[in-house]
Order: sequence, then structure tokens, then C-alpha cells
Amino acid sequence: MKKEILVAIDGSVYSNQALSYLSTLFKDQDDIYFHLCTIVTEGASVMTSVVDPNNSLMPSSSAQNRKNISANRYLHKASEKLNRAGIDSERIKTSIHTSGYNIARTIQQTATKELVDSILVGRQGLNAISEMLMGSVSATLFQKCRDTPLWIIDGEVTSNNFMIPVDGSANSLMAVDHLCHILEKRDDIQIYLFHCRSLFSKKSQCNIELFHNKWDKDWCNKHLSGDDCLFNGPRQLLLEAGIPTSQIHILPEVSDLEESRGIIREAKKQQCGTIVMGRRAAGMAKGLFGGVSDRAIKRVQDMALWIVG
Repeated sequence: MKKEILVAIDGSVYSNQALSYLSTLFKDQDDIYFHLCTIVTEGASVMTSVVDPNNSLMPSSSAQNRKNISANRYLHKASEKLNRAGIDSERIKTSIHTSGYNIARTIQQTATKELVDSILVGRQGLNAISEMLMGSVSATLFQKCRDTPLWIIDGEVTSNNFMIPVDGSANSLMAVDHLCHILEKRDDIQIYLFHCRSLFSKKSQCNIELFHNKWDKDWCNKHLSGDDCLFNGPRQLLLEAGIPTSQIHILPEVSDLEESRGIIREAKKQQCGTIVMGRRAAGMAKGLFGGVSDRAIKRVQDMALWIVG
């Protein structure tokens, strides 16, 4: 089955790191395709815009032309980088989109229109205060993009080890399901299932009824019941996706003052390059300091974070 990843390209070192990540993981996976897109910002004009700019008699500004030339250059270099890594041109397509200054919204709309399987962006490594003051495409996408899985790459990531935090929720199982869809039948990866709970939280349990709208009732009763339900369901999904048993590792449960810190610490210990996390639906109650995925995205460094909502 063909899977398509929308990759935001801006010619920066951060988008280059994202391309390197893709090359490391998917260069030999012929079912993975890449849609490279770049966004050209367009300032507001006192003139009414035409429906089709290509048919307009109004001359385009030299500044806008320079932006378009730069955008084409970024995409050309990005395609060449993937080609040099061994990815055929047939698996790559490119597009340029004109936007106001809400770049994240344009990326999100493109992903929805193209029905891609995920969005990938490189992160500039801004701290929380900088993101609040300056804004960040990755931060805005994280807040707004919930219909399409979001992959955020921070730094250089070369490991094929994956960490999946599980907590017995439908959200965490959806994250496992997304990973299964992308990495089915892979025999060159290692996957670690891990549960970390805060010191004062109750023991997690699986509420089987919450899973019935996505998974068969009999399957849920078989794999999401009992004392090991946190791990049995995710492990079964991985096995059904063709991931060998020898590549699936269940780690001991730990407690930490704050879950995201424990997750990231364990991911580094296991030399994981990617953490795959589910997230609460919009409007669901979060803890005093926000959700686990909210805090993880602020803490993660030199790692990829897949957020599935």
C-alpha cells in the first residue's frame, strides 16, 4: 500500500535534517512516497487579488519572483538530496503554495487536501519562551493539526529504534496503529513498548468499550483485557503488521515525577531515534501542567517525535 509523507521544505539546515531522517528510515521502502512542499509568503495588497494569478495582466512583483525562484531552488536541492540517498524520482513530487503569514495553516490544508499519511517538519529548536514570542511552524502545527499525524524532527536522528509509550488509552493504541501502517513488515527496526506513570497517578487500565469504534469487539476482549492489557494490545498490532517478535521489546514499568521526562530518559537509554505518542482529543481535560505530549515536545532534543491524534 502506498504511503505519502508531506515534507515541509524551507532550505534550512532543519529541513535538511528532516530529509536525512527520511533517507535513513525509508530509502529502501518502495511503498513510501514523499511530497516535498514549500510555502511562499505573500503580503497583503491594496489591490483585489485575481481568481487565477496565471491569467492576470498585473505584473508580479520582483520580490515575489525572487521568492518563487528560491522556492524552486529549495525543492530542487531537496529532491537531489533524496536521489543521492538512493530514492528514485518516481517516489518524489514537489509543490509550491502561496500563503499569508500563517504557514502552518497552509501546510495543514495541503495535507488534508492531498490525504497524506503524515506531515513532517524540522524544528528549529526554539525554547518555550521563544516559541511564545516569535511563533513556530512546528509549534503551531502541534497545536492545530489533529487529523493528520505530525512528525517533528529535532537535530540529527540516525537510529532505527522506536519508543512507544503506552497507557491503556485508545490514543496510545492509535499511535501504535499508525506506526504499524508506516513500518509494516520491517525487519530492520527495534520497537520498545514502555509505560511510565507519574508518582501520584492511579494504575492505568484498559476500558475496552472505548476501543470498539476502531477495533473488533472480539479482538478487544482477547487482547485488551487482563493485567497485561497495556502491552498485549500494542504487541498484537505489531505482530499483525508483520513485525517479528524478536524486534518487539516490553520494558519494565517505571514511575517518575513527570511522565514525559521519564519517557525521554528511557528513549535515550534504549538509543531510540523516534518516540511515537498518542494525544488526547481536542477539548479533553489535561493535567495541571498540560498533556504528556505537550511537555514531551518541549523537552525532546536530537530525536524525532511522532504525534498521533
